[in-house]
Amino acid sequence: MGGACTKRNRTRSRPGGVTTRTDTTTMSRMSNVGFGDSDVRVESIHKDDLLMIELIRRELRENAPVFVLNNTLMALQFFSDHRDIITKMRHASASPQEKEMNKTLLKDETVECTYPDTILDEVNKNVIFRRMEENSIGENLMSKRIYVINDLIEVVKGKEVPQYTSIDKPCYQVRSEETDRKGFVKLVQIQNNAAIFANREYDENYEPLAGPSSRSDSEYSYITDLRTPKTIEVDTTIERRDTLPETCFSHRQVKYVPSEEDDDAEERLKALESMDEADFIKDVVYINSKGFMRYFQNTLFSTSLGKSLGFDDESIASAKAIPGKIFCEDMDFETDTTKTFEIIPAVGITWPLDQTLDFITREDRPTIIDRRTGIKYRWPTDGPGGMIDEIITLSAVLVPKGYAKKKGVNIDANLEWEINFPKAERYLDARMSHAQMKCFLVLLTLHKTFIAPVTQQNGLLPEHIRTHIYWECEKDYRNWPEHRLGTKLLLVIKNLQIRLYAGVLHDYFIKDRNLFENIPKKYLQFAQKVLLDVLDNPVPYFIIALRNLRYTSGKFYPSLDLKEVYDSLISKNSAALINPKLLANQSKPYLKKKVYKDPEQQIQHLREMKVKEKILAQRLKEQEDKMLAAKKDELEKRMNNEISTEIKIERTLDVWKTKAILVFFIKLFMEIGKKSYYLASKDQALFYMKQAFYLTKILEGESPAFVDESRELFQAIALEEQRIKRKSLRSGSISEIKPPTPVKNNIFQFDLTNHSKSGSIKLNNLQASFINGNTAPLHPPPPMRNLKPPQRHESIKENGILPPKKKTVAFVTHLEWIFSHVTAKKPAIYGDYYVIKPQ
Repeated sequence: MGGACTKRNRTRSRPGGVTTRTDTTTMSRMSNVGFGDSDVRVESIHKDDLLMIELIRRELRENAPVFVLNNTLMALQFFSDHRDIITKMRHASASPQEKEMNKTLLKDETVECTYPDTILDEVNKNVIFRRMEENSIGENLMSKRIYVINDLIEVVKGKEVPQYTSIDKPCYQVRSEETDRKGFVKLVQIQNNAAIFANREYDENYEPLAGPSSRSDSEYSYITDLRTPKTIEVDTTIERRDTLPETCFSHRQVKYVPSEEDDDAEERLKALESMDEADFIKDVVYINSKGFMRYFQNTLFSTSLGKSLGFDDESIASAKAIPGKIFCEDMDFETDTTKTFEIIPAVGITWPLDQTLDFITREDRPTIIDRRTGIKYRWPTDGPGGMIDEIITLSAVLVPKGYAKKKGVNIDANLEWEINFPKAERYLDARMSHAQMKCFLVLLTLHKTFIAPVTQQNGLLPEHIRTHIYWECEKDYRNWPEHRLGTKLLLVIKNLQIRLYAGVLHDYFIKDRNLFENIPKKYLQFAQKVLLDVLDNPVPYFIIALRNLRYTSGKFYPSLDLKEVYDSLISKNSAALINPKLLANQSKPYLKKKVYKDPEQQIQHLREMKVKEKILAQRLKEQEDKMLAAKKDELEKRMNNEISTEIKIERTLDVWKTKAILVFFIKLFMEIGKKSYYLASKDQALFYMKQAFYLTKILEGESPAFVDESRELFQAIALEEQRIKRKSLRSGSISEIKPPTPVKNNIFQFDLTNHSKSGSIKLNNLQASFINGNTAPLHPPPPMRNLKPPQRHESIKENGILPPKKKTVAFVTHLEWIFSHVTAKKPAIYGDYYVIKPQ
């Protein structure tokens, strides 16, 4: 469930003279074993466990905030079963909802739609974003994008014009024309329609280049106004839907010189020598992106398309738009959640090879080599049949959105169309690991909490974060460990902050395009400042953001009580975390007893003292309960309304805070493990049980006072692990899990009197066993239960000879069966009993 951490080679000595080397091989084994690595010996797994425990312990002692962040993100859940969801996405060309919607749209609206954020639909089923303020309403973590591709416009490649019969629906054939900015093109109509263009208006002195600057360097208000959503104006004057209105076209007279690519270029150049200057003027008709966007939002979406997409009249009436997008909301009254959508009009095109040449042929794409296996990791994969070959077979789209300059005027803005890659993004999302997708979603949560309320559509946007994550995945696809995801995410945030400082974020598919180029600097600086604050004191910022995430169902994974975590970290009276009664901090009144010479008087005094002590104890209890309730109300009020980002979390914690944090995560991971078996898989369940075991081992070593509690936790973890395995066997989710048989290499060494100095039973699956040799001392197995009368059975033989009749049969637990194999002289025999393997 995550990559392995890359470490330098180093030698560490452990008690008992055992020397272990921590290197890439060892850490890789930690993440790979259990998924088909049958060559890993049991002894090496035991060492890896100790190394991992030592790594976590050192992190807890030296950098507690990062430890808390790592475990918090590990416990956070967005998917019921990410592996199953990804498998379905990779084998489906489109979501079922998308296929069903296109049946209606192609028939009635001559358009089709594409949903690039299919994986986020699964997130929205399980998680909503709702702020802690009163009367706040839940909403999607990220707006769902719907690309609506118009079927009337066809972008033709090359110079050949396809011929259509009269029964075909009307179609405008256009060619793409490059601009001086990567990522944008203009659409030139191939054949003019005289009926539509009877009244042509030409722009005088038109130049297909940017005009002179008319704004000062500091004036960016027009960009802010351009990206501020405005209410849609409904236009019902246009009735026909099988043609585009004249406002969707622009006429230009431009100077024309034949290029070398023209078939008859030489002949035309000779003819041009005798022509006047007026003969060089060519009439060109462009599809106007601004006019097309206005027609789409005011006519198509407002009158019919909005209802076909499933929006009601109220949602359509309240919709707002900016160039290239329509923002629409739909209220789900059952869950009291607002679903946000981005409706994006588009024209379909084939993959633009000329614009994405660097993406296809990039030679500096990092390659990570596993020194243990020699396997090369590169993302996306290249070569024949690789990811890049599959991506370039996908179609792209053109969105009616021109380039807006920070300085000067772009007179081509109304003619330019932006290139987007929704299908390629959906493809890459399905190839991201669970840890990478979780980083993306947590980064979106931080953005939605701290940045988006201020910058709105003007600064850092979710599409920028997605692009940044793609670059981070390409930079190092393998090193995204689930158990240290907080450490990795802080590095991802640091790299994003550097991009904001430089003002450069390259488009992932068109590297020459800078996505930050036309964003005012003040908005980039604000986002950069927020990320710097997060890096300086991450825990409070993450807690504030993650508390806005709510699970939609009680049947999902257990929620994170982040109030308790924060309270444990900032508590001044850390001992009270273990015993809340210490909050009272009051000494108990003492009743002084007297001594009388008269026995009867002494007895009477003792009786009175007993009554007084009873009354005093009752009063003290009432006073204590009242004080604890007041403290609790005060704490909850403070936690609900205020989590201070000014309070710096200590890097080192005292023993009581350490215990409180460890116990919190141990119990949480155990609950997640229990749920994982039903919602996800056995492997995921055992993965979280393994983490609970690691933390319990650390708790045991923090203080001798914690040993007894640690042993109870060890037993609970072992029992839950056995329960998961038994259920897996019964349900047939795994073929068979057999306990290890005795071997001659002394890997399994049992000393029932001093087990802590010997080895331990370890299966060849790192996520299948959590019984560590350094836990509570082992004892001989308890007496056998459910004894049956002596019997002879053909299935119980030794060397083909039936055993003596004095032996009896016992049905035992799974753990007892293991002991019987390891400690007995002969397999399957313990003492005077034959042991039958539990079913």
